Amino acid sequence: MTYAVLSDLHCHNWSMFSRVNSDGVNNRLRNTLNEMLRAAAELVKAGGKYMVIPGDIFHVRGSIDPEVLNPTQETIRQILDMGITIYAIPGNHDLKGKETTELGSAIQTLAQTFSEKGSFQVINEPKLFNTPDDEYTFAFVPWRTSHEALLSDLGQIASAAGNGVDQVDVFIHAGIDDVLPGMPEHGLSDTKLAKFGFRRVMAGDYHNHKIMQGGVISVGATTHQSWRDVGSKAGFLLVTSDKVRFMDTHAPKFVDVSGRDEDEIKLLCDGNYVRFRGSQMTSEDVQELRTFFETHGALGTSIQVPPAQASQRQGTAPVQSGQTLDQSVTAYVDKVELAPHVDRAEVKRQAADVLNKARSVYEEA
Repeated sequence: MTYAVLSDLHCHNWSMFSRVNSDGVNNRLRNTLNEMLRAAAELVKAGGKYMVIPGDIFHVRGSIDPEVLNPTQETIRQILDMGITIYAIPGNHDLKGKETTELGSAIQTLAQTFSEKGSFQVINEPKLFNTPDDEYTFAFVPWRTSHEALLSDLGQIASAAGNGVDQVDVFIHAGIDDVLPGMPEHGLSDTKLAKFGFRRVMAGDYHNHKIMQGGVISVGATTHQSWRDVGSKAGFLLVTSDKVRFMDTHAPKFVDVSGRDEDEIKLLCDGNYVRFRGSQMTSEDVQELRTFFETHGALGTSIQVPPAQASQRQGTAPVQSGQTLDQSVTAYVDKVELAPHVDRAEVKRQAADVLNKARSVYEEA
């Protein structure tokens, strides 16, 4: 038997590199939904009927855009009609507040999706159970605001499982140390998670697939969503009792071609969003480089280089700045007062997305 795991879908009306399809759906959202359907088809082909989503189905906290909800719910219905049961836990992006509650979870509405062949089940509390056919023993811990609470919940589940703990696959939404290169450690390690003795601990939250020691696995996001995902492994998992198979996403990726040779760049451009960072260039050189990327299949480009200095009038001096625009925006977000439920780090991430979009528009002008 096989089951599928998808995480961090972040269904959203994206702006950067997006357009509206003829059906009215944001094309980047459609890419994500198509990956869900692809995972479901692969699952059925492998003889499986369970799909698990460990958090962050939606992207914007505290609200649901009907242009996102409706196509997402229709995709869920199609998957359920394939005879698949979906188990999901809320991630931090699915919640209005800091804590997991049924009332405050955006994905709770997906549980109303009707199908005679499958169901969408949301788990809002720590839970251990066997699947209806007794094929698997699953456990779930939805988003927790502290590692202490998460580890306490896992400890209680391990105690409840008793001698069968090594047959339990657990799903959480929490970033694990050493999954994202350059991300400082914050105290949730694969060692701590492995000590409970579960067969596997599969975590959503960090957007990079990585298999770690003791059966601890970062699932990774289903698709790339921004420049933060450059270099990460995105896709879904097909899992059996003794094997985890990673299925790479077919959706466009965010790639950085800075410092690459021409042959590498040509390969990376095809069907992807392309970023280049380098030294000063004239506007003509920028346009020539953009045309080169697009000729080789880039779906969107971001060329981040200092403009070549225009000649200065005699007696004038170039304007100096103490910080970049990115640094200025980050400093502002650090200082501004936000509502208690607003994730400051997420505000920074969304601001970075807006800046990148603005740069792309400017470069195309």
